[in-house]
Amino acid sequence: MLKVGVIVKEKLNIRQRKFAEYYAQSGNTVQSAIKAGYSENYANANACKLLENVRVSEYIKEITEKLKDERILTAKDRQVMLSDIAKDKSNEPGDRIRAVDTLNRMTGEYTVKVDTTVKTSEKLSDVFRQLGGEGLEK
Repeated sequence: MLKVGVIVKEKLNIRQRKFAEYYAQSGNTVQSAIKAGYSENYANANACKLLENVRVSEYIKEITEKLKDERILTAKDRQVMLSDIAKDKSNEPGDRIRAVDTLNRMTGEYTVKVDTTVKTSEKLSDVFRQLGGEGLEK
């Protein structure tokens, strides 16, 4: 069962709540209204009005966002999946190597630390000349 905005959900009647939940799953207004308990005549003529109800539309939005969040793999989920591929000796060696390479990139194993020193010139014309340009005229 989805845990979504209790305040919005409580302000809806049972049929509105069911309509929103069916609509979030299917995207079909008429069928969602019928499944929620509205008559077929009402559903065919007025189901779109349910979407215009601010509370119903807000509840649909909350359900949809929650469903999207549940489908997204977390970084840990992806690391576990790649680790399983890398460890499974029945996988092709190239697949295992790619899994390890991807894990290394995800965890920053390939990060290169660069230590640089920047020297500044007193005259911009000196820098310009070093880059192959001509001196600046004063």
